[in-house]
Amino acid sequence: MDLELRHLRTICLLADTGSVTKAAAALSTSQPALTTQLQRIEREVGGPLFHRGRSGVRPTELGEFVLVRARSVLLSMDDLLHDITARGASPSTLRVGGVGPLTIELSARLPEVFPNVPVHVRTEYSPKLVTDLVRAGRLDLGTTIDYVDRDLSTDGPLAWAMLSVEPLHVALWAEHPRAHQTLIRLGDLAESPWALTPPDGTGWPECFYLACQRAGFTPEVPYRLYDRSEIRDLIADRRAIAPCQSDFDTGEDVVIRPLEGAPIQLRHLLVWRRDSAVHQASDAVARLAREILRGAPRPAGSVSSVEAVATAAEGGVPSGDGTPRALAGPSGGRTSDRPDS
Repeated sequence: MDLELRHLRTICLLADTGSVTKAAAALSTSQPALTTQLQRIEREVGGPLFHRGRSGVRPTELGEFVLVRARSVLLSMDDLLHDITARGASPSTLRVGGVGPLTIELSARLPEVFPNVPVHVRTEYSPKLVTDLVRAGRLDLGTTIDYVDRDLSTDGPLAWAMLSVEPLHVALWAEHPRAHQTLIRLGDLAESPWALTPPDGTGWPECFYLACQRAGFTPEVPYRLYDRSEIRDLIADRRAIAPCQSDFDTGEDVVIRPLEGAPIQLRHLLVWRRDSAVHQASDAVARLAREILRGAPRPAGSVSSVEAVATAAEGGVPSGDGTPRALAGPSGGRTSDRPDS
């Protein structure tokens, strides 16, 4: 079997979703069929590309080697197709993609900036995949996230606008020894087991481990789960605690509390190509997105950072330094359905 572009896309999709089930759904195929295809690809490259486990799949050393080169090949091909398309007529549609409800809400208001232009929408689990699709010219505009400790690259064709900063909370069972506190030091949770979602390609869970290191401990993470309801069940059963956004499902047996000093902060971002039609209207699009986020319900005592953010375009990148600390929070939230988006 010769490797084709579709095989490389399959490998990348498996890495981005971390799940054969999710990748099969995205490819509109069955899980057994995708597993069989992956086995054929692995025979072709000479070894396993992914470790399989109950929590999903993660790349092997060979898989990481292949993934780097596969992404490069795919982006080069997509850039070629984008450049060919750019030589023709202007696009008749605006292609928008992203993670979470902001994508849908923003797409409904884009006709205010692009009248009479149909808007096509897709949502993704992986923020990194959204950025890669924009870079490759497969999307005109992306709504995505990353984390404050992560630098935004100004190299290449992409421009960014930072929309808001959203510090993360912690979800605990109601009788947890720290649950009575209105503000919890991350270091005080060093003895608790944690439940996390798998890597998202934009700095999670690296930012969590870095925050724990700064707090003076290495967290015990026995659970890696995609489903926020499963994470909530673990918390209710007193088996784990989890980082979360402010609208995580609580109830009588689960509570959420802000972390002192906001040690983990999520950023809502827009991304587009500088050579796209979106670039000239990026300020107006960013204003719409900030209005949507500003209208989102926030917990008592939270502070909006929408008004204090800056647009990153033409080489300008918003810095986390000096950005107001908003009390909002990865399990759930407007960003995505991931427990630690």
